[in-house]
Amino acid sequence: MADDVTPDEEMAKRFEKYRRHLKAEREMRPGIMADALEMLRRGAGTQALADWTGKTDETFRTLARKHGIEPPPEYKSRSEKAKRRAAGEGV
Repeated sequence: MADDVTPDEEMAKRFEKYRRHLKAEREMRPGIMADALEMLRRGAGTQALADWTGKTDETFRTLARKHGIEPPPEYKSRSEKAKRRAAGEGV
């Protein structure tokens, strides 16, 4: 690739806007994750947190597991069924 290739003005503006948003997300993430952890401890579901933040529910399942918070019952039952299927047991 040539080093002399540059984006047009409109594309450069989009790149700059994207970079600003990424920086803002990085700055906000620790506080948001602390708030999410508090909400998990209060009993909020991972899907609700995903809906509120735009992140995936897996992000919050991982956070919950890391802090010893039990997964929501509906997720736990799906996980147990998948494990039984993998072990060749009937579901």
